[in-house]
Amino acid sequence: MMQQALEVAAARRDLRAKVTELARRRGVRVADFKDDEVIPETGLLDSAAIMELIVWFEIRFDVSIDQADLTIENFGTVDAMMEYLTRT
Repeated sequence: MMQQALEVAAARRDLRAKVTELARRRGVRVADFKDDEVIPETGLLDSAAIMELIVWFEIRFDVSIDQADLTIENFGTVDAMMEYLTRT
């Protein structure tokens, strides 16, 4: 149980770092964002960066995302992505 919690924490940290990296590459200053903030609404990432995030997510976590699962409910926030990951 403790190992699983550590893995989830590490996955969340990696995901937040990737969002920050992609935003900075776009020239967006990232002070802080919350895990429940809707990423497209924050202006941190544009559609190309979001697609890059999705591809990175599949590679990093070794999952294949079905086209029907690419929704704001599953991938709009860090929290949503973590919930999706724990369900796969």
